[in-house]
Amino acid sequence: MIKDLINKKVNSLTLKDLIRLSHQEGIPLTVKEGKKVLEIIHQQPFDISDKKKVEELKQKLQKEFPKHSQSALALFKQYEHYLD
Repeated sequence: MIKDLINKKVNSLTLKDLIRLSHQEGIPLTVKEGKKVLEIIHQQPFDISDKKKVEELKQKLQKEFPKHSQSALALFKQYEHYLD
């Protein structure tokens, strides 16, 4: 149930949601960067229980946004226990 909610939220994430979340978490993110993040995230349906896909997504985001990667990965940490 929780996995489904996480997947639904990530798959339906909007630019406005992402910018708001980044500011709440203290991660400075421009609109241009936010659009690129969403482009990467939405390349394929997100599934929190697919460890390989989550790792691939994390690597793509780290490569594209090295200055934000540590802060952004901290957000993933709270959900890592859902990985099978």
